[in-house]
Amino acid sequence: MSLSTVRLHQLLVAAAFLVPCVVLVGAAWWNRAEVLREEDSAVVRTAAVMHEHASKVFDTAELAMDRVDDYVFDRSWSQIQASATGGFLASLKAPLAQARAVWVVDPQGRIEASSRAGDLGRDLAERDIFSVHRPRDIGIYVSPAVQEADGSTAFMVSRRRSTDDGRFDGVIVIALGTEYFARFYAEIAAPTDHRAMLLRADGAILVREPPGPAVDERLAPADPLLRALRARPQGGTASGTPPGEGERLYAWRRIGDYPVEVAFSVETAVALDRWYDNLRVYGLVATVSALTLVLMAWLALARARAEQQALSDLKREHAQRIAAESQLRQAQKMEAVGQLTGGIAHDFNNLLAVITGSLELVQRRVARGDTDIGRFIAGALDGTDRAAKLTHRLLAFARQQPLEPRPTDPNRLVAGMVDLLRRTLGETVRVETQLMADPPAVFVDQNQLENAILNLAVNARDAMPGGGRLALEIAHGALDDSTPGVSITVRDTGTGMPPEVVARAFEPFFTTKPQGRGTGLGLSQVYGFVTQSGGRVRIDSQPGQGTAIELTLPVSRDGVPAEAAGRSRLSAAAPGRAVQTVLVVEDDAAVRFSSAETIGELGYRALTAPDGAAALATLDSEREVAVLFTDVVMPGIDGPTLAVEARRRRPDLKVIFATGHPRDEERDGPQPGPGETVLRKPFTIEALAEVLEAATADAAAVRAAASEAASRTEASA
Repeated sequence: MSLSTVRLHQLLVAAAFLVPCVVLVGAAWWNRAEVLREEDSAVVRTAAVMHEHASKVFDTAELAMDRVDDYVFDRSWSQIQASATGGFLASLKAPLAQARAVWVVDPQGRIEASSRAGDLGRDLAERDIFSVHRPRDIGIYVSPAVQEADGSTAFMVSRRRSTDDGRFDGVIVIALGTEYFARFYAEIAAPTDHRAMLLRADGAILVREPPGPAVDERLAPADPLLRALRARPQGGTASGTPPGEGERLYAWRRIGDYPVEVAFSVETAVALDRWYDNLRVYGLVATVSALTLVLMAWLALARARAEQQALSDLKREHAQRIAAESQLRQAQKMEAVGQLTGGIAHDFNNLLAVITGSLELVQRRVARGDTDIGRFIAGALDGTDRAAKLTHRLLAFARQQPLEPRPTDPNRLVAGMVDLLRRTLGETVRVETQLMADPPAVFVDQNQLENAILNLAVNARDAMPGGGRLALEIAHGALDDSTPGVSITVRDTGTGMPPEVVARAFEPFFTTKPQGRGTGLGLSQVYGFVTQSGGRVRIDSQPGQGTAIELTLPVSRDGVPAEAAGRSRLSAAAPGRAVQTVLVVEDDAAVRFSSAETIGELGYRALTAPDGAAALATLDSEREVAVLFTDVVMPGIDGPTLAVEARRRRPDLKVIFATGHPRDEERDGPQPGPGETVLRKPFTIEALAEVLEAATADAAAVRAAASEAASRTEASA
């Protein structure tokens, strides 16, 4: 097992443990926040219930004091001391479970009337419930909680009485029992460690549930609740840690305009008990999941190690099988290539025979002094032209020729392929054609169309293992209801295809051929070429009845251009023009010699260089070089690199790339820019003369412009 595979399995084992842990941490963190949010909401709701209850109690107490004030209004103190007043106060207090006593206190601090007869005559002059009202009217005052004689705890709510002229005239007091509030707080609080309090704004605790250690308990100055009350007296929520305790969650609210607050809190640790319970469940699930995943990963690792040994034993056999299959595929490819190239070689040998025979006749007649050699030279040139077309056709078959649509005669194209098809398909397949009378030209790339027809013909041959008939039919067609076209149908008498195969025939890599006999790309390439050309493809096939594939192609707006009647005789460079110098750079000596001689024949001065380094040296020494004529693919410095460096040294230099490879300017260098031209091999003298004429004309224009600019500069100076 490789080191990378071992590390991968180790990472999987680690991930099987770490992923559940990470999920556990994330889920636990989210659940903790959720539990605290829910607990905080519960604290706020409880504080709201306490606020509503306390508001009703204090509002009721204030209403009771209003009734007492109304009752004793305009009565003298002797009348107030009458027993009837005590009876009124007792009847007023009776339905109020929260009230312990109701008093009317005179200006000297004596209780003159009480709902409890035992309280009459008590002196309250030193009590805060009396003294705070003497200087001025402060409204309702709530005293700290005190323990009464019977052991119960109460706090006093008092209000000032004033005469008509504003003089102090005693107070009215209602004593409220703390047990009443404590019982209610115990009922509404959840069965948790809670703390419900009724307290004054200064931190004095009036009621606490559960009860505190002392009756007159107060919040410590450092208590977070006291700080929160002072910062936000109307109410709010907070969390904090009281001295000597754990963190708590608080909610508090002010009781109307009364100087009291209700507060409810729970200990955070107690609130998190539910989270701890959830955490135990989450931890159990995560542990089981992690152990399961680790075990599975470990078993997978052990199994992989065991299988690795078996796989290593199979690799040798697999490699041998792959090599055998590769050799078989290569042999099949070579067989197909042999059939194709056999026919091509036959045609090429014929062309070589024409060229060789014509040149030998020229050589013999020149030796005899016979000047009647024109027709033999024309024959040799015709042979080279046909050889160039044959090369282009081979490049098209190799899919290296760029798409160049032009008006094409379908009859001429199909008729010209018959010999090639017969040699490619073999003697068992009979090739027939059904041409169309005076067909319109189609606008397609001729080479690609030939390639497509050959592709379909090879497929047809494979569908006729015992031989058969292949027909190429040309007829009128239609691309749609309003657009005419020309159809080329390739029809065979082979095995045919069922509908499900026809439906997938154009899918890339789909093939029904045995392994190694086909890639599944042939029909998809035909389909892509035809549709890209604006045409359409249709398949008509039935099992046992053969297959017909119809290519409908668009009609060209222009007719097929007429073939050149002959080759024109070229003259030398135009008279009166200075002889231009051309530097020929070519690593092949024969091609270099031929190119230089041809350029010299056209009236130019030709210099030669076998490589890029020699060319740069020549450029430095020969300043009159106007055109760089260079091959593209050369050892050392290639053509595009040479052109860049040469034009860096000589910006006015024109460049002609001569290449026998398709699209060399795209594969091996930049696109031809200003002052650069591509001439494809093999080229005619006419084509060479045309590009040289254009290049030297541009060079002359550049030099004239430079000379004129220099003259203007000297004149201005």
